Amino acid sequence: MAVSPLSLIKGIKYVSLDFGHNSIKYLSSRAKNGKLKLLASGRRELPPGTIKDGKIIDTHLLTKIIADIFNEKDMKPGVLLVTPASGQEFVRNLKMPKMPEDELKEALVWEVQDFMDIEVEKIALDYIIINEENDQYELLVTGISKDILNGYLEIFDNNMLKVEVFNLEDMALISLLSKDKRLEKPALILDVGARSSKILIAAENKFYLSREVDTSGDNFSNLFLNEEKSHEEAEIEKKKFEFFPEQAEVEEKKFDLMLTDIDTAETTQKRVKELVDEIIFEINRSLEYHNERNKENPVENIYLTGGGLLLNGLTSYFKEQIDYKISIIDPLKEFDFKNDVKQINKHFMATAAGTIISEVMHNES
Repeated sequence: MAVSPLSLIKGIKYVSLDFGHNSIKYLSSRAKNGKLKLLASGRRELPPGTIKDGKIIDTHLLTKIIADIFNEKDMKPGVLLVTPASGQEFVRNLKMPKMPEDELKEALVWEVQDFMDIEVEKIALDYIIINEENDQYELLVTGISKDILNGYLEIFDNNMLKVEVFNLEDMALISLLSKDKRLEKPALILDVGARSSKILIAAENKFYLSREVDTSGDNFSNLFLNEEKSHEEAEIEKKKFEFFPEQAEVEEKKFDLMLTDIDTAETTQKRVKELVDEIIFEINRSLEYHNERNKENPVENIYLTGGGLLLNGLTSYFKEQIDYKISIIDPLKEFDFKNDVKQINKHFMATAAGTIISEVMHNES
C-alpha cells in the first residue's frame, strides 16, 4: 500500500471489521511511529440467518448496519480491513516445486480446488513463501470463494466504502500472537465463538490444524432460554451465572439417582459442565492428533479468546483440567487508548485487532 507524506505525519488510520454469524465487531485505530492508538470499538448483534456458512444472506440489512456503524461512531474508513465470517475458507501449508510466480499461482489454484470443491475461476487465492529448500517452496496458502467476497464487497460498495484488504480469522489470530513472539513454538488457540468454537494449532509461519466444533457460546446461552425469557434476557442470565464444577459433580450423582429431567439451578450446573467437558474433549483430541504427528514440534502453550469466555468460572476450569500453560489473549495489548474511549469486552476483539496488526506488520516489513 502506498503511503502519502501526510500519512507519515498524521499516521495511518485503520478500520477493521470482523464479521461473525451473530455479530460484527469493529476497531478503529491510528498507526504512527510503530504505535497503535485505539480510536473506537464496538459490536453489533445480527439476527439469526443474516450470514450463513460465511456467506451474506441479507444484503439489505447488512448495508444498513454498516452505514449505522460508521455514522454512529463518526468513523472515517482510512484503510478498511474486513474479515469475513468463517465457514468456507482455506488455510494450509503446501509444498510446491519452484517455478515462475505466474505459473506458481496458477498451479496453486488447481491444488486448492481439490480441497475447496468449487470452480477454479471462483477461487480468490493468496500465498506467502515461508521457506525455500533446494527446488521446492514451502508456502502458507489462503483461499476463499470469490462469490462470498463479492457479497461483502457489495455491502461496502452500497455505502461508497472501499475495502482495501480481506483477511481470514486464522491469519488474524496468528498475527496477533506473532507480534510479541508467542508463536515461536507451536501453540493451540481456542476461540469460543457464538456459533462454534475454533481450535487452531500454529506457529509463526507454520500452520498445522484448524477445525470448528459445535459447542459454543450459544449452547451455554440456550441453557437459560425458556418461554418466559428472550435471547437477550438469557444472555444476561448467562453473564450472572457462576460455574462451580464441584457442585455440578455432586448434583450429577444426586440427579442420576433421582432420574429427573426437571430444570433447576442445580441441573444448570450439570449441563454447563457437560458442555465445557465437550470442549475439553475436543482440545485434547486436537492436541493428541498434532503431537502424535509432530513429535519434534509439540504444542507448548494454549491461548484462549472469544466471547464465550464471559461465562464465569470457565477459564479456571480449563486450567484445572488441561495440563498445559493456559493464557487469555489480550487483543488490545498493543493499542494505546484514553480512558474516555468506550470499549467493548476485549474477548470479542481478537480477530479485528489481529487484522490491524497483520496489516501494520506487513507495511513495516
